[in-house]
Amino acid sequence: MSAIRALCAVCVVAALAAPAAAQPQPKFNTAEVRKSVVFVKRITPGVEPVSGSGFIVGKDGLVYTNRHVVVPEAAAAGTVVIVGVPAPKDPDELRFYKAEVVYATPAKDNRDFAALKITAKAGDPAFPALALATGKLELGADVAVLGYPIVKSDLPTLSFNKGSVSGAKVVLDGVAYYQTDAAVNPGNSGGPMITPAGEVAGVVTARKRGSDNIGFAMHAAEIAGLKADVEKKAKDAAPPAGPLTAIEVKALIPPAIAPTTDNWTVGAGTVKEKKGVLVAENEGGSYWLVSKDPLPDDFQMTIRCGVEFFKGRQVLQPSQKDVLRMLCVRFATDDTKSDIMERKGNLLQFSHSQMLLWKAGDALKVERTGNPEDPFTLTVTKTGGDYSVAVDGKVLLKHTDDKPLKGGQKVCIGGFTSRLYLGEVTVVPLGEKSKK
Repeated sequence: MSAIRALCAVCVVAALAAPAAAQPQPKFNTAEVRKSVVFVKRITPGVEPVSGSGFIVGKDGLVYTNRHVVVPEAAAAGTVVIVGVPAPKDPDELRFYKAEVVYATPAKDNRDFAALKITAKAGDPAFPALALATGKLELGADVAVLGYPIVKSDLPTLSFNKGSVSGAKVVLDGVAYYQTDAAVNPGNSGGPMITPAGEVAGVVTARKRGSDNIGFAMHAAEIAGLKADVEKKAKDAAPPAGPLTAIEVKALIPPAIAPTTDNWTVGAGTVKEKKGVLVAENEGGSYWLVSKDPLPDDFQMTIRCGVEFFKGRQVLQPSQKDVLRMLCVRFATDDTKSDIMERKGNLLQFSHSQMLLWKAGDALKVERTGNPEDPFTLTVTKTGGDYSVAVDGKVLLKHTDDKPLKGGQKVCIGGFTSRLYLGEVTVVPLGEKSKK
């Protein structure tokens, strides 16, 4: 008996002294999960394209992502959202679909969430979908972040990064997030944070600035209550069936007027091509360029530009203190030869100190806000008698005219006491005629 006891004692001591066996690492079924993680790209006229990630939650093509990935800060006509879905035979290759935004939380809702709908052609297999996790993850739980943070030569590459839940419930602006030490990079926005079981525990939304290992994924529970509303709206969506060819994808993007001398007629002054822009000026005097084609009657025109003060040979009077660094956009008149400062048709004047909208010599609206010193995007929208002007997506001027001028003429872009750096100009037709 004593021998048995002694042996047991030795066994116990040996067991206590032996190093603990290594815990098996959780295995993520990436081969299956990756089929449902998609690349998302938003193209809005006049601004840089935005890319992010998303994940398929419905076999009929319902996709979840972040609102900031697919919805521009200011409403913009001509915005196109394209979704790249891993090909069934080779998931490293993407098949592209035009997506329809079927749901997006309003700006006042701090849940950064949107849903897209894509459609497969008849006979194609159903889309592989991921399920949302129903339970809450504990601190230290194993997770992985998937998405498309690397975009090189327009060829998105899926990234997989393992980590853990370093904060089980971080509340920011009233919304619950998981904090994770899995690598989160620009482009991961809208992608899934998954569990080893392949369920989506959260929607990757942000990372802490200046930190490589602090990312945030919105709890799946935050959007679970939106499911019924999202699915109801998705049933009415009818995006074109895909996948699309490269030519079809390119055709979705509104064409831009490239900044070359071949695309504009010089009304006055000089113009030179320089590093992707047209540089126009006239020794401080009036200058302008005339488009080759007329504008639609109703339109959204996006102008990428920069304006700098250039006095040149001008002798400025005290009354001209508000016309420095002037940018002018004139439309709704057949007169393209008169000085750009003459208030023919509709004339938008945007100086260092104010913005004015004119109609045949009468001032319609004045806003005491000046143009930026840095390059900016100017968006002019006309629908019937409704006019709006935005700078970098922020609307600065709005006006309604009960008796608008008839449109359909060429546009003149120029200035006074300034030098203009004109980039791409995009014109998107609006109104009933553009819908036919």
